[in-house]
Amino acid sequence: MLAWRIAKPGDIDDLSGAGAALFGGRWNHPERFALYLGLSPAGCALDPFILAGHVPRLPLKLMTLRLPDDPGLYLEPCRAELPTGWDALPADSPGMDFGSRWLDRGEQLGLILPSVAMEQARCLLINPAHPAFNRIEVVQVEDFSLGRSAAVQR
Repeated sequence: MLAWRIAKPGDIDDLSGAGAALFGGRWNHPERFALYLGLSPAGCALDPFILAGHVPRLPLKLMTLRLPDDPGLYLEPCRAELPTGWDALPADSPGMDFGSRWLDRGEQLGLILPSVAMEQARCLLINPAHPAFNRIEVVQVEDFSLGRSAAVQR
């Protein structure tokens, strides 16, 4: 399975989940290490950009990751299993509680979740403490742009 991550150049290689632990996120409370990925490059970009209300002007990198293909390593709850308020703007405790409990159980490597920005997009919360975490491989890191990429420019 492939997944994507967008981050500042100085942060792109940090897959420890420390950023999420420092500030918390939609699916984790502060002090809970977690790595947020998208299951498509576009889905990866949607949540942070749409929810921020603007396109960041700072340089960003896009990382492609290869994750283990074993379905038993991932949990994908149906929407009915998600707590009311998981999609609050800004993120609030129902989603943080749900994701933090999942992280604490340590049963799966990834938690597949719906995007707040687009119903058809999915994101992936990775538990860096899971034993299969070391099977994640970095495939590529490239400059990220919402405009035409350098490879397309003539």
